[in-house]
Amino acid sequence: MLRIFRPQVYQGPRRFTHSKGYFEGWYYKFVTEENRSLALIPGISLGKKESKAFIQIIDGKDGSTEYCSFPLHELNISYDPFSVEIGGNRFSLEEVSLSDNLPVSGRVSLIDPGFYPVSLLRPGIMGWYRYVPFMECYHGVVSTGHRLSGKIVKGDEVIDLNSGSGYIEKDWGTSFPTSYIWMQTNSFSKPRTSFMLSLARIPWFGSWFRGFLGFFIHEGEVITFSTYTGSRLEVHNIENEKVSMTIRGRGRGRRGRLKKGDRLVISASRKAAGELKAPVIGSMDRRISESIDGMINLKFYRGEQLVFHEQSPCSGLEIVGDREELL
Repeated sequence: MLRIFRPQVYQGPRRFTHSKGYFEGWYYKFVTEENRSLALIPGISLGKKESKAFIQIIDGKDGSTEYCSFPLHELNISYDPFSVEIGGNRFSLEEVSLSDNLPVSGRVSLIDPGFYPVSLLRPGIMGWYRYVPFMECYHGVVSTGHRLSGKIVKGDEVIDLNSGSGYIEKDWGTSFPTSYIWMQTNSFSKPRTSFMLSLARIPWFGSWFRGFLGFFIHEGEVITFSTYTGSRLEVHNIENEKVSMTIRGRGRGRRGRLKKGDRLVISASRKAAGELKAPVIGSMDRRISESIDGMINLKFYRGEQLVFHEQSPCSGLEIVGDREELL
């Protein structure tokens, strides 16, 4: 299968050089049965002055972060089966294995990952925008949710991930958007329920537009909402630590789209946020704030009937850049 239909695999240049700058990062999130959260981000940064592999760590307990850099010769990427290995630390769809050269160590099995549906017309969460060759940043959903087995050790703490839940997504391109909101959670009471939303300032032919994409999995149904599906997003409020918005569907709901009359009402807030490095023209020179211990309050209406309402802990939330561009 072509790479464009396999968001998990490396999407970048075959040789680890790129005159225009390039980055790619995989976001692995782990949540224990007791709602203890941790995320690991293995990636590659091909800058104009320096190129490296890296692993970032964010701890939902206190918002602390770590950035661990590795020379490119310690990066090994496999396409089939997919895996990324950096400095002896291996990430795949089946397992994450961490060696003693990181602030965390351990081995975790990823059980029964849920895959976002792909097709010729929609090769992933970006829809037809995935075919556009000059996008600043591409986004892919690797696993909408899976079970965990194993443990991660951080200092004197053993993080027991047996019966926990996980999630994987990724980004690649040249730079993160200058302004964006991202939120994600799959820590709902019912397994397999999952939600993600990204809203950003998108450069486009010398100008820009406010674009968004996301999905909600409810009762086994994958519901997509985005700029390209015609859904409408109304941002009610953006503050430093919280945001609220409504997404309204359009059309008949074909191919899993949020349909006319249906809507999602979302409010998200964050607690302990940590500083992560983010790409600018391939180099990890920017600083952004992310929390993975936030709370998302989600309501789903079919017509006027409220069919889902829950608050989900251990939610990821980023609010970055000029808020006025996102209203």
